[in-house]
Amino acid sequence: MGGSQGSDRPLVDSHTHVLPSAAASAAFLRGIGLEPSPGDGDVPELLRLSAECGIARTMIVPWLPAQPRVEQKVADGIDRRIATRAVLDDWHELNAWATAAVRAAPDALMCVVGLDPILADVVELRGEVALRLAEGAVGLKIAPRFLGVTPDDPAMDPFWQLADEFGVPVLSESGSSGYEGGVVFGAPEHFEAVLRAYPDVDIVLAHLGLGGEDDVARLTAEFPNLYADTSLRLSPPEQGGLSDDDLVALFRKIGTDRVLFGTNYPLVDQAGYADRLRRLPLTDSELEAIGSDNAVHFWGIPPPEPAGAAN
Repeated sequence: MGGSQGSDRPLVDSHTHVLPSAAASAAFLRGIGLEPSPGDGDVPELLRLSAECGIARTMIVPWLPAQPRVEQKVADGIDRRIATRAVLDDWHELNAWATAAVRAAPDALMCVVGLDPILADVVELRGEVALRLAEGAVGLKIAPRFLGVTPDDPAMDPFWQLADEFGVPVLSESGSSGYEGGVVFGAPEHFEAVLRAYPDVDIVLAHLGLGGEDDVARLTAEFPNLYADTSLRLSPPEQGGLSDDDLVALFRKIGTDRVLFGTNYPLVDQAGYADRLRRLPLTDSELEAIGSDNAVHFWGIPPPEPAGAAN
């Protein structure tokens, strides 16, 4: 069975890790144990690729493995307090760059505020959230796997309270596979108490809850404020991805009104992901929902202009 006939509709990519330069992108990938991508992984390349493959708007997700960086600095002999301050300053700089990139291309880019609510105290956390939202960010980002706590840990309460207070959605790393022993901090099940406690905070779980898809589907059935994105999950079967039929079945199990298209560029081929989504055996309405409509609702952004529309 072929893909939807609505394949020319522009997409919204809700999850990329584009960085300020090709060198920064290569360093980021090496820092998380991956080989640098063939491309640059910077904004000029992203804008070119997105235009070529019909992606109208793309999310910049500023992120760095903050606590491992602190531990490395401490291992190198730097005082922990000084190391922590340096890494938090890196966070602020990366978030500032992201909001500046969005202001330079407001019709093509959006961004979230990357945060480590464990390293940063409540005062610093509030200041960073308020500043970056005022600069144009549309939500917040956390990665429980690198925070060392689950999202329902009491230490995370100030973060969720800020999301609720500012009325912004949250993108979170999630998954129940790929961990090497210990607590699976980003397992979808750990979001249940948060969803119940903060019904007005919309949360999108990255990677369709990798390994925890059944829990994602169980939770989307109960909580209208839970979504998931396709980042890292549209790779072809020969690269370890699901078959077309299995992907579509998973989208429908979670709810095609709860799935957002996302790539994770430059870790993956953005154009390849866009092409695969369009070729899946989805209905036109399902493709439109996953490809852009759900993102428009979730992030509170304008809908993309139809292909060929005049500027």
